Amino acid sequence: MTTTIVPTPTTLIPLTATLESPFHHGAGSAGNTSLLRTQDVVQPDGAVARVPFLSAASVRHGLRDALAWHLARTLPIEEGSLSKTAVDLLWTGGAVTSTGAVTDLEMARRVENVLPMLGLLGYAAQSSIVTGTLRASDLILVCAENDARLPAELRGARRAATYRGEEFGTRHDQADSPIGRYIDAAGGGDTAQMIWDTQVVITGARLHGELSLTPAATEAHRMVLGAALWAWAPDGKVMLGAKTGQGFGRATITGPDWEWCRSQHEAWTSHVREHAGEIRGLIADLSR
Repeated sequence: MTTTIVPTPTTLIPLTATLESPFHHGAGSAGNTSLLRTQDVVQPDGAVARVPFLSAASVRHGLRDALAWHLARTLPIEEGSLSKTAVDLLWTGGAVTSTGAVTDLEMARRVENVLPMLGLLGYAAQSSIVTGTLRASDLILVCAENDARLPAELRGARRAATYRGEEFGTRHDQADSPIGRYIDAAGGGDTAQMIWDTQVVITGARLHGELSLTPAATEAHRMVLGAALWAWAPDGKVMLGAKTGQGFGRATITGPDWEWCRSQHEAWTSHVREHAGEIRGLIADLSR
C-alpha cells in the first residue's frame, strides 16, 4: 500500500496518471495527421529514443487554469468586468506592463496575504516578475526507455512503441445526409469527406511525474497547491493533453492524498469568500 504524505517545502508529490482513453499531446501536423509530441531520451547503450510525454508546462497550465476558474466562480467575477491585463494575470501569469527596477514590497506582501495562488505559480505585473514556489516535472511515459528515470515500483514496463497507436475519424460531408436538402444547389462549393488521424498513447498506459515546493513556500502556498490539485483533478479524475473535447486524455491520477487536497480546497474557498473585496482590489491594482 502506497503511503501519501501531506506536502512540506521539501516533499515531492508523485503523480501517476493511468489513461482511461487515448492521450494526445500535440507537436503539429503532417497533412491530416496530428503528430504526438515526443522527447529524446538517451539509452544505456548510447542510442537515442523518442518517447511521448506530457510537458510540465501543460501540468502547470492545468493547475493555474483550474485556480483561475475557481476564483472567478467563487468571488464571483461578472462576465465582461475584467481588463485583458487582469485576465492574463489570472489565467496565464500576466506580463510586465511598466518600466522600473524598484520592487513594490508592500504589493508583494498583499499578494502573499490575499492571493497566494499568484505566489505559488509565479506572475508578472507592472514592472515585476515574481518566481513561484511550485516546481513541476514532465509526466513521462512508463516504459522501458524511461526506466532510469522512474521510481523502482514503475520500472520493467514494455517499450514505448507498445503504448503508441493512432485514432482515425472522418469529417462527414453533410450533402449526403438529410441536412443536404437545406443546401442551395446554385451556390456550388463541392465538398468531400476528409479522413483524419491522430497519433496517441493508448488507453491503459501510464505517465509519471511529480510536483514539489521550494523552501520559500509558505503554508498558504501549500494550501493553494492542495486546492489546485483538487480543482484540476477532483478525486484524481482529470483530462490531460489535447483534444479533450473529443474524449481524448481521460485519466485517473494517484499519488496525492486526495482527502487532504479536498480539505485544502475547502479552506481556500473560504479564504476567497472572506477576502473577496481585498482580492478584487488587488487584482485591479496589479492590472494597472
